[in-house]
Amino acid sequence: MITRTFRGGHFEIGAQIGEIYRKNGMKINDVPINQQLFKRQLRVYEKHYPDLLEELRGVACGGNFNEQKTIYNFITSELRWFLSAPERSCTIFGVTNNNGAFVGRNYDWHPAAGKVFEVYKVINPGKNSFVALSDMGITDYSDSQPKNLFYFPEDAINDKGLFIGLTFAYGNGCSNGISSADAIKLVAETCSDVDDAISTFKKVPLCCPKNFFVADKNGDMAVVEHTSKKFKVVYPENGVLIQTNHYVDAELAKDDTVLATRPDHNTFLRYYETLQNINRSKSGFNKSKIIDLLGNKSRIVCQNLPGLKTIWTLAMDIKRQKYKLYWNVTGNRKSKTLNV
Repeated sequence: MITRTFRGGHFEIGAQIGEIYRKNGMKINDVPINQQLFKRQLRVYEKHYPDLLEELRGVACGGNFNEQKTIYNFITSELRWFLSAPERSCTIFGVTNNNGAFVGRNYDWHPAAGKVFEVYKVINPGKNSFVALSDMGITDYSDSQPKNLFYFPEDAINDKGLFIGLTFAYGNGCSNGISSADAIKLVAETCSDVDDAISTFKKVPLCCPKNFFVADKNGDMAVVEHTSKKFKVVYPENGVLIQTNHYVDAELAKDDTVLATRPDHNTFLRYYETLQNINRSKSGFNKSKIIDLLGNKSRIVCQNLPGLKTIWTLAMDIKRQKYKLYWNVTGNRKSKTLNV
């Protein structure tokens, strides 16, 4: 598991990332451009996230790639990939009690990600600093060659004490908007608390259905459930908030396609298993109990299947801003303290 630090403005950070892509043998210049898709996506990014375009210009410079193809490749990648996306089974939960506020997260994905995922830190003097975790954009073993790896953050924690992480959603359809990874970066760079993050989601369109769990050092938590065309905010009930891979909001549940597309999906089982185990120890819940719940190999929430595995677990004491990362959760477990 690699840990890197990128420093500078958006262009400088992009150049550092581009140099890594070049050394890894990435072939961006071979990507064919759909001009209509490119124009629609470019308009969205120019309006809502121009800093990301500047970063991608840096990627092109640092990697010696064609600038237009670099920008196209990254601002359209999630739209081009989404319809063929394999199953994801992530779980995120939050608990508040007299001991504080605690968030646990299992990132479940293809086992190949366990060998290539990265933790990296971004220090940009003009923005919030943040630490992020990325599965490096792989979907199977064939993707895990260095030339195919790219930074696609699924979790981020910034220096203001704000966490944001995603879970996959099975909504009906896509639209023009920024990617889920770029939404995480934008929130991490510009937001200080949960209210700030929700305000960002009100303004910025997303391209694909995803759910975002946000929590801040005040102990506030919320889930933004997004269909790509609309979103709803779900708040804790009785100090507990859980998000797996189905919509909890009653209105969005009407658009949920998880049972139609993945009838054997375990999202509901994981949701209620997590809820039941939290309720058994809610009054005494603390950070140490997170890995006991999420890393227990006898439970559904800890994935260890041929094509799906828990890649990492986050155990976070949100108010005290203490964050622990675990990986190789189902084998010889390893851990690391994350410093933002």
